[in-house]
Amino acid sequence: MEIKFRKKIGSYKYLIMFDLASKITGVCVWNIEKGEPMCTSVINVKGDGELPFAELKAKINNFFDEFDKEFGLKNCFVSKEMMPTQIHGGSSTVQTFVALAKSHAILDVCCYERGIPCYDYKGVAPATTHAYYRHLKELTPKDKVTKEMVRDYLYEIFSKQMKTTTLDETDAVFLAKTLCEVKWDNDIDEKIRKEKRHRKTLKAAHAIAAVDAEIERLKNLKIN
Repeated sequence: MEIKFRKKIGSYKYLIMFDLASKITGVCVWNIEKGEPMCTSVINVKGDGELPFAELKAKINNFFDEFDKEFGLKNCFVSKEMMPTQIHGGSSTVQTFVALAKSHAILDVCCYERGIPCYDYKGVAPATTHAYYRHLKELTPKDKVTKEMVRDYLYEIFSKQMKTTTLDETDAVFLAKTLCEVKWDNDIDEKIRKEKRHRKTLKAAHAIAAVDAEIERLKNLKIN
């Protein structure tokens, strides 16, 4: 179930954020009320079995089993880093692109089968996290953002919560921070703008009233 535009973030205690990959996936459990990472972990897939993605599914399900025992899955929702929209140069290949897509599908299926709510099935775009980092550090749009820069920043602001972690984990932490601090409300603002544009095309009073009611409902879902 997608909770985007449907639920208040305060309906949940935790966000489980995945920085997905076919071999090494970073995971962050984000405490929504405190606005900080509660814990991080890595899901490692050896990939030497007959079907490596079956191993990934088993390990994601095992993570959910352990989380459910300690915190309860009913108290959380899930999100992830968005798939790239195209294959870029460098080390990216069709094979790596397909492998990442399979990883995303595995997580979606795990959540669907267990009834775990997701923010949406798209995820948080890297461009969104990079833009937020630049905003926080007062950088220009042309400044490059690296994984190491994000890691060092998180160590500064969450020095007590975060110990030695991998770049996959720190990526997951910043994805969670971005979703809860800016993306949630920005998505709602964009939806409201869309509703307002639609309202201008209407003439019937009851239709206009319905749109006005929807806009108010959306406003009540915002964090800030």
